[in-house]
Amino acid sequence: MKLLAIIDLAPDALVEQVQRERLNEFKGSWDLFAKGVLREAYQTETPTRVVFILEAADMTDAEEQLERLPLVAKGTMRVGLIELRPFMNWSRLFA
Repeated sequence: MKLLAIIDLAPDALVEQVQRERLNEFKGSWDLFAKGVLREAYQTETPTRVVFILEAADMTDAEEQLERLPLVAKGTMRVGLIELRPFMNWSRLFA
């Protein structure tokens, strides 16, 4: 299953918390990449937000994988997941 993960700084989190754990967070995301879970990673115009494309067995698996990231585990970063499915509306052109 392909998923879009939007990862944001939690409203009550301090930027200093992120700075202290940044290296561990990068290592954690690299581990997810090396395992084939994290397929793509993007920065956004919002400096406290990143977007990941994940490949996981299901939504629960994706949540469990992301919970291994130190800042997510501590609640410093919050995650929103959206399941991605093939775009089938083009088939209406040929119906």
